Amino acid sequence: MSKKILFYIHSLNKGGAEKVLITIADQLNKDPSYDVVILTDTKDELEYALPEGLKRIVIDEDKSISSPIDRLKAIRKHVQKEDPGNVIVFMLSSVIRAVISLKFTRYKIIAAVRSNPYDDYSRGRNRLLLMYCLRDCCKIVCQTKYQADFFDGRLREKCTVISNPIFKEFEKKANELVDIRKAGSDKKTGGNIVATGRLFDYKNHRLLIDAFSDIADNYKDVNVVIYGEGPYRAELEKLIDSKNLKDRIFLPGDSKHVEQDIADALIYVLPSDTEGLPNALMEAMALGLPVISTDCPCGGPKSIIDNDVNGILIPVNDKDKLKESIKRLLDDSTVRLRLGKEARNILKTNELGRIVENWKELINEV
Repeated sequence: MSKKILFYIHSLNKGGAEKVLITIADQLNKDPSYDVVILTDTKDELEYALPEGLKRIVIDEDKSISSPIDRLKAIRKHVQKEDPGNVIVFMLSSVIRAVISLKFTRYKIIAAVRSNPYDDYSRGRNRLLLMYCLRDCCKIVCQTKYQADFFDGRLREKCTVISNPIFKEFEKKANELVDIRKAGSDKKTGGNIVATGRLFDYKNHRLLIDAFSDIADNYKDVNVVIYGEGPYRAELEKLIDSKNLKDRIFLPGDSKHVEQDIADALIYVLPSDTEGLPNALMEAMALGLPVISTDCPCGGPKSIIDNDVNGILIPVNDKDKLKESIKRLLDDSTVRLRLGKEARNILKTNELGRIVENWKELINEV
């Protein structure tokens, strides 16, 4: 008999946590040992497509729900109806709702930490509420040991670290690049510096724009392309315009096949102020791109980058270090090739099958 697993998250909007959830849920659902359902609060237009065969329940499709109390009751109703062996909740805000709604029931909750708890729940009532709710969870899944270090005492004992997987489309594209960086990093001149991610302020794409604007005149064959969409677009467009670089820095929006769009880039940059474990950075490394990332809290980039071995780490919001690193890589194709070649090893350490097995072990343990 298959084991029922219910995943709960606010929505399936295009973010890293949502993509990991869908990927793990899909892989488990393909195993006859598991029967998987996804519960979300809302359903929006800009979402990831749901793989065939995955069942999804949307709470807001019930028009009678008009208050937070109604939502808690709906979570409880759907969980009891599905009657899963485990409830796996992604994002700490959803954990709070799930624990409150399932109080005094027999359901085992696994909490999956996807962001930086030091920023989101470092103090005040939010921290107290989160810590109270996590006591009722049987396990806490963190992406890195730096996330796990946020917790102490009994909560720390509940923590287990499971990294993110490399998604299939990136693994497939990476395997097509037989000559490591055949298309990109061996070029002496010309090409793109790329970044990917939602256009939010904490992604700090402003840092990349500012750094490139200082050196753009010295690299006239190099452009910057930032893939993604979000509420910070207008601010970035205004900044680009103020630098007179509308013909050198581009914001094409979301990409349907980002693994193809960035595969021949010269350099990948992640300039964020804070991250969990950034999928975008891992994906660029899998493609063999030489990467530059801020060493941002809560330790996601430094958990996968060995500085100057398989990528370059720079301090958060340090424009001079970013400029220096970009110039170094643009000027030296040998360094680009070396870093890109080492970066590809993430295909082994974060291979999808391995990560799914880690999840299966955890689920079977509890």
